[in-house]
Amino acid sequence: MKKLFLGITFGIFAGILSSCATIMRENNQSIPIKSNVEKVDIKLLDKNGQTIFEGQTPTTLNLKTSQSGYFNPQKYTVIASKDGFKTQSTVIDWHVSGWYYAGNILFGGLIGYLIVDPISGDMYYLDEEVNLNMIPLKK
Repeated sequence: MKKLFLGITFGIFAGILSSCATIMRENNQSIPIKSNVEKVDIKLLDKNGQTIFEGQTPTTLNLKTSQSGYFNPQKYTVIASKDGFKTQSTVIDWHVSGWYYAGNILFGGLIGYLIVDPISGDMYYLDEEVNLNMIPLKK
């Protein structure tokens, strides 16, 4: 019984260590959105094209780095508009965390590499910030 308990405890501990990105990162990230002009109207779309936020700059949004599912990173589009300026859009893109590669390889985390981190979405991070450079319309 004692060996069974130790084996289960070791398995749980190894499982936790085997998902380094999940330990080091979370499935959300704060992204500041700024512009060179005050009070630019922004609309944020998720990768499915659904509007998830409408507001003005400056603002900081807490965004998910992935949707539920297996290897399913999130990507966002910011549409910026203001009277007298060109409407523009930019993408908040996803990237793979170095903890996903290095951490899972160093700690031998095949379970973390193939299952835990991809399902949790913690292996991804988003662009750090959005700086909108609004361009005036020519008259």
